[in-house]
Amino acid sequence: MSLGSISTSGSSLRSSSAGYGSSGRGQERKISVRKRHSVAAQVLGKSATVASFPVLKVTVTAAFDATVSVSLQGARPEGRGLPAVCRAGATAVATLVAPKNKAVNIKGEVEIGGFDEPAHFYLGCAAGDSDSWAGSKGHWKHTALHTASWDWKAFAEKPAEGQAADIELGGGELKIKLRLQTAVELRRSLQLQALHEAMETKDYDTLRAQVTKARMASVDMEQITLGETRLKEWRELGLHVNEGCDKASVRAKFDWSAVTHKNGTPNVNKACTICEDCDCNVLTHPGEELEIVPDHVQSILQAFGPDSDRQLFEGLVEAALTAEEGCIWKAGGKFIFSEFNRNQSMIALCRMLLRFKLDRCSKMLTELHKYTEQKYKGFVTAVQVNFHPDDGSYHDQHRDIYSVKQAAGPNCTCQFQDCVGTVCYSIGSSRICLLQTMTDTLSSIQPCGESCEGSSDYTWLHSGSSMYFNGDWNNNHVHGVPPAEEQCGPRISLAFLLASKPSSFAYVFK
Repeated sequence: MSLGSISTSGSSLRSSSAGYGSSGRGQERKISVRKRHSVAAQVLGKSATVASFPVLKVTVTAAFDATVSVSLQGARPEGRGLPAVCRAGATAVATLVAPKNKAVNIKGEVEIGGFDEPAHFYLGCAAGDSDSWAGSKGHWKHTALHTASWDWKAFAEKPAEGQAADIELGGGELKIKLRLQTAVELRRSLQLQALHEAMETKDYDTLRAQVTKARMASVDMEQITLGETRLKEWRELGLHVNEGCDKASVRAKFDWSAVTHKNGTPNVNKACTICEDCDCNVLTHPGEELEIVPDHVQSILQAFGPDSDRQLFEGLVEAALTAEEGCIWKAGGKFIFSEFNRNQSMIALCRMLLRFKLDRCSKMLTELHKYTEQKYKGFVTAVQVNFHPDDGSYHDQHRDIYSVKQAAGPNCTCQFQDCVGTVCYSIGSSRICLLQTMTDTLSSIQPCGESCEGSSDYTWLHSGSSMYFNGDWNNNHVHGVPPAEEQCGPRISLAFLLASKPSSFAYVFK
């Protein structure tokens, strides 16, 4: 069938001869129609056959300049149709007329310049527009969204605005309203783009994260289902298990007999040499709290025996080997152990341990949890269990994310709650923790000049050590675990994130 083109979307069209059953009433209607046609012919000076055709009125109101084109099977526009460009602040009107004796349902689509895909509509011949729809079956209203491309993989800045088209079909009229997106729509549109691009990769973790974020952004369930189906396919192919995260590798690497100790090795401080009085060289700045306590785990868990650090280490390794494949996953230069869905709440971790009959390990974690909240006057909102298999593992220099104002990675699915501090317990092999001053906008530390070198502390964390810092220290510094310069064995760290009030949701962080 040929396509008549104007800028609009669809509405149901009905033949003027539909709906009469008796021959008498049908004869009466024929006479009435002939009279109306003859009157119209006298007024217009021509045959008024248009009344026997389905007619669709198209109305476009625009908040921005745009080209709008509507295609309807077998239809033709009356007059010039819509203008080449629908101008901002103006209203454009056009009419589409279907061919004579058109008594079947009609498909149509609306194309808007810049929008990725056309919006489809369907004009039914049933009375009351019951079999007509716009966007998808069963709906008379549809909103199409368009935003500029976003480099979410590089965590680039998001576009500040997007365009929307509200399309409504009914009563023989198609209404199109062009406007700017709301904040919610912009978020949904950007996340849909990330979801579609993630489905084109073979990266299970990236797609899993984008499906989760799409759900949080209220992306259409049909699109989310597509992503979940792709995840299922990749899982069947084993793509959910990162290299080195399979149980055989974990079993081979995380053996207590391979743990290495560097107790007694001195820490190293590298101060800024540009200026002796550099602010970076000040030991403690106002508001900062940093506390490193050796053998803290053994002290807290003394009721479990003098080797409680080893018991906790081996309990967590057993849990990782008992859990389904995919509960150990790669994050940067280390692995993380959590529930398969990446829920890193304390409740989720202990629930999983109890499910594996690891009651003693669960009790030890619960004791650490209880002590941490009492000692540091906060509420544990999450616990991240980091697995470092050998000297090649590392944790990039970073600030812990304490609020939504701080940047997270493109695959971060955190539900942020304002936090006040972190406590990290280290068990297993000794590793260096690198603490560095920062002089950016988040920090209160002032550089001594453009060539300021900052200050770096190379601090040893041995088995059982704890490190606590508060929000002010976190703002002024970054911390991390660099690759070891000499061979070393496995290490596990448990980072407890502290909030000022109890958490009401599951938390995921990297």
